[in-house]
Amino acid sequence: MKKLFAMLTVIALMLGLLAGCASDPKPTKPAGTQGTQAPTGGSGGTAGSEGPSEDKAPIRVGVLAPLTGTMAEFGKTYEVAMSMAAEKVNAEGGINGHELVLEFEDSKGDQNQSAELASKFADDDGIVAILGDFSSGCAMAAAPICDEEEIVLFSPTASNAAFAASSKWAFQIAGLASYEGSYAATYEVGKYAGAHDVAVFYMNTDFGASIVENFRPAAEEAGMNIVFCEGYSDTETDFSALITKAQAANPDHVLIVDQTSISNVINQIRGIGWDVPITMLGPSTSQQVIDLCGENCEDILTTVSVYYSEEDPEAYAFAQEFADRAGFGATVMAGFAYDGVIILSEAIAACGDNITRAAIRDNLAKTDGTYLTGPIKFSEDGDIIRSYLICQIVDGKYVIRCGYDYANE
Repeated sequence: MKKLFAMLTVIALMLGLLAGCASDPKPTKPAGTQGTQAPTGGSGGTAGSEGPSEDKAPIRVGVLAPLTGTMAEFGKTYEVAMSMAAEKVNAEGGINGHELVLEFEDSKGDQNQSAELASKFADDDGIVAILGDFSSGCAMAAAPICDEEEIVLFSPTASNAAFAASSKWAFQIAGLASYEGSYAATYEVGKYAGAHDVAVFYMNTDFGASIVENFRPAAEEAGMNIVFCEGYSDTETDFSALITKAQAANPDHVLIVDQTSISNVINQIRGIGWDVPITMLGPSTSQQVIDLCGENCEDILTTVSVYYSEEDPEAYAFAQEFADRAGFGATVMAGFAYDGVIILSEAIAACGDNITRAAIRDNLAKTDGTYLTGPIKFSEDGDIIRSYLICQIVDGKYVIRCGYDYANE
């Protein structure tokens, strides 16, 4: 994977001709005329409004996404939302006049596949950075490859705190699952729902395990009892045995932590006539949950860091266009994916004439602005802590019950 010593010597001599680029072992074609600066937020860091210049080479970014398999809906979310963002960047002049080209590869939601594809992208000198993967597990599998090859791996949707902390080349903007888990225990299931005895169903993935790991101590501190807590695989479809065990524990509240099978769990709980209050973590304000569960999901609670309301015209217009293109509603993940492209484009644009993988990484770390999904400023570890709303499904629609400041009340 590394270049041979002789080749490195030749490349090093060539790099000596490029001012400011000697620190990056993976040089790319120079672009634009803008000097290096910190991204400012929201615009994509582009110049002009006539579209990219035909005389300038495209800037290529690799994308890891589960385009097929059990997480295919999320892969489609990446594909649609990221393409919308790239179209916006290019319509506004590209990146310093260069067309932004996203190259999607199907990780199938498989960690080994994600790592292999990350290696493929990293070995291609024309790829300046990598977006993805969707899940924390796949992103974490790809991270060591990108760290070794010194190329940015920016997952808009990974939420495991260990991902960004594992490498200075890794970044994430979804917020930390660890904080979402403790927030749900303290403020949503505890303070708002007033639960005392809680049953927890969770998909046994990095996301699910991280949520539960942090939900448990926060629940105990809030005075709640976890009377049932069991995980299941991402291929499970029959939850009857787990539901029977949970019901026997006599909880007054159920928490479901899942990103793909949550509708099945909800329908099977309601299918036996169990009307226990439910909170879900994972799908946020997914329209698919409402479509698949109908009356079974009435009154269910969820946390969400972004809500596409008509009161926010830009966010609402994005959600409407996304739904038209994708054929399903925009979740918070769509907004994260969109913002990921915009933020990365700004970091590339800030390189000016000297686009290198190292310069992109340094500019990305300086991000401090407000985007579609809210304020984003990276910590030293390359992640952010988000605030949350509490929403509830009422008459087939999501309704905001608590604002961002609920934790401070």
